[in-house]
Amino acid sequence: MIIAVDKDSKQAIARDNNEYIYLFDNEPYQELLNSNLHCLKYKYCKFVDINLTDYDIDCIKKSKITEKDCKKIEYKNHKIAIIVPNYNYAECLERCFNSILEQTYTNYEIIFVDDMSEDNSLEVARAILKPPHKIIPLKQKRLNGGARNEAYLHISDDVDYIWYVDSDDWLSDKYALENINKKLQNKPDVLFVSINQCKNGVISLAREINYKDKYEAIEGWSGSCGKVIKKELAISPECLYCEGTLMEDRNQHRKICIYMNSFECLKTPVYVWNKDNNKSVTTIRDEAKWGSSVIRHYADTLQLYLTVKGKDKKIDNILYDKVKQTRKEMLEKGDKQW
Repeated sequence: MIIAVDKDSKQAIARDNNEYIYLFDNEPYQELLNSNLHCLKYKYCKFVDINLTDYDIDCIKKSKITEKDCKKIEYKNHKIAIIVPNYNYAECLERCFNSILEQTYTNYEIIFVDDMSEDNSLEVARAILKPPHKIIPLKQKRLNGGARNEAYLHISDDVDYIWYVDSDDWLSDKYALENINKKLQNKPDVLFVSINQCKNGVISLAREINYKDKYEAIEGWSGSCGKVIKKELAISPECLYCEGTLMEDRNQHRKICIYMNSFECLKTPVYVWNKDNNKSVTTIRDEAKWGSSVIRHYADTLQLYLTVKGKDKKIDNILYDKVKQTRKEMLEKGDKQW
């Protein structure tokens, strides 16, 4: 059930397991839309999230909810661990790090994991990142999945959420983390975020995320940067990354979606995906490494399907289709990212 909040407090309030919103009728709403509240207009407007006729709600009366009727939720500044895996992107690191360090929101830590770079990535990182941020040089090649798994071992105990930022990308503006934290106030297991892309030096919208249910999320975009995940879920044995392979994000995404109990979506882009990086593995497509990863991806997808099979028919059908797609890709030696 969705119930209104007291407009005067401008703070989210909750009782039981209900979601509380502010209902208004022909009143200015721009300020509220920029807050952490869910806002609805009584008469038609493009910002309406639900059909009010489905609920027995009197907007005028409900907008007068008093403090004694509800218990306020304390606004929390969640600590976010930002994991940055890297291999030979020294020239990109300053822009990546600075986009994080310049955030208005400050309750975060950066965990930079270098996957045996052959350039001066570690020197650049050490010159920019100071404690409490952490620099972890790997002693053997583990690719991005292994780098992220290793980062989990170095996360501070008081971290609430985990986000992944690739070392050749950057955050969209200085309010990215602040916007993320506002959407974390209901403590979802996963916050799916929208992202921009930079192509030929032009930034445009790449993914606007607004999933309706977990099934839509499972079939959605699998990029690691598109999810802010509750720490306990991300580091659980069921949700670890596959190591030593490319395309490691696809099955990690599916596992996260399968095991999450709640999620929210942030439609405001908070991330810039660098599609101008001509050193990216998805651009170079080293034949031996990519070919072996396609085979590994098929095996991993099949294993996931067999592991969760029988618990949810809709999930079974989605994963079965993915198994067929990866098998086709493997047999045809395809290199497309679907």
